[in-house]
Amino acid sequence: MNSVRAVVLGVEHPRGVAVVRSLGRRGVRVVAVEHDPRARGLGSRYIERRVLVDDDPARALAALEAIGRDGGGVLISTNDRYLMLVSQHHDRLSQWFSITVPPWDVLEPLLNKPACYRLGEAAGLRTPRCFAPRDVADLDRIVTGLDLDAQRYVLSAKLPGTVPVDQVTGRMTTVAGDDVDTIRARCLDIAARTGNLPVIMEVIPGRSDRCVGVSMVVDRDHVPVIAYCVRRLQLQLYATGRAFVHPYEMGGNVYCESVRDDEAVEAATRLVRHARFHGAITVEFRRDARDEGLTLVKADPRVVRATALSTVLGMDVSAALYDVFTGRPPVPAKAYPTGVAWLWSSWYVDTVWANRHRAPLGAQLWAIIRNVHRIRAFAYLSLGDPRPALTDLARLVQKHGGSLRSLPNRILGLLGFRTRRRAASLPARGA
Repeated sequence: MNSVRAVVLGVEHPRGVAVVRSLGRRGVRVVAVEHDPRARGLGSRYIERRVLVDDDPARALAALEAIGRDGGGVLISTNDRYLMLVSQHHDRLSQWFSITVPPWDVLEPLLNKPACYRLGEAAGLRTPRCFAPRDVADLDRIVTGLDLDAQRYVLSAKLPGTVPVDQVTGRMTTVAGDDVDTIRARCLDIAARTGNLPVIMEVIPGRSDRCVGVSMVVDRDHVPVIAYCVRRLQLQLYATGRAFVHPYEMGGNVYCESVRDDEAVEAATRLVRHARFHGAITVEFRRDARDEGLTLVKADPRVVRATALSTVLGMDVSAALYDVFTGRPPVPAKAYPTGVAWLWSSWYVDTVWANRHRAPLGAQLWAIIRNVHRIRAFAYLSLGDPRPALTDLARLVQKHGGSLRSLPNRILGLLGFRTRRRAASLPARGA
């Protein structure tokens, strides 16, 4: 059993569950910290101790200090809420913990969309155009100057926050709209709810499967210890004519596979060195459909949703992060296989069902069925640690209820089978 424990902040999301399982299987003692008592990952058998903290940042910080005085450990933040809390109080928490994120002066420019693009440009990377209005007058000037005939835009929070930009999906990005009045109204609505005007960003033309993410663990000398690439797999077309739908609404974040892209790895390495970053990070790029140019989309300076795939590939992000920040030499990275896929099963079903009127349901289900042999990693699902997946399934059934009960008959119908309907009443005997 490893003597240095891991304190994992946030276990609701697949990325947090992946960290807990990876470290638990290695014999690392895991303390899970959560503000949500219903979090899916709290049921994992690899958790030694569970600590519920207050939603208030000051009280959450006090709870972390209490954990620190009670044994410290390696502090691993798996979501933006805890990432920012730890980074902003880096010196204070470093008294008890080995911190796997950099101080705020290093982290903030990577989380801040305009600042991240400036870092990218300084590192020689190609970036989309991005506008950060200072006030309403500046917003009006920017919106009237947008090229709405040739370009689509999304709205994004400048920094991750607790109030989502999109109230329906809960995301920090949303579609801007196709005309000046719509974009302006959406920006003002977001400002009224969040307290800040959103950033307006160009959408890089191209399908979501032209996105490639470079996941890395970077040591304190800003040198990647491991690096591998994944690409989003296309479930459905997300743009038809003038109508633009955010890729996440069409499943662009629930299905991915391992690929190799040396240009993307080299570009991501330049960015982390220029930013003086250390820790776990995924740098996302997109190949521009107009010229195949590699364009920076964003940086997620923490573990990401498909982290479970890294374990299958032999490029275990969680293990490498633990080793780097406990002073152990990380296991040397080997060449990893390509074409190995990861799937978020419940969100896939949810997405396909929600878009059944936009794209053929049968075709989307068949796209998974015919490639099921390539799927080697899942969100939540693990036969050796079943409770997070069972909790996730229960949430899905609760959300959709009757709609899911009719799904088997719909699938059979799409595959050409007729299903009998139960008679409303049976005839009386002898009638």
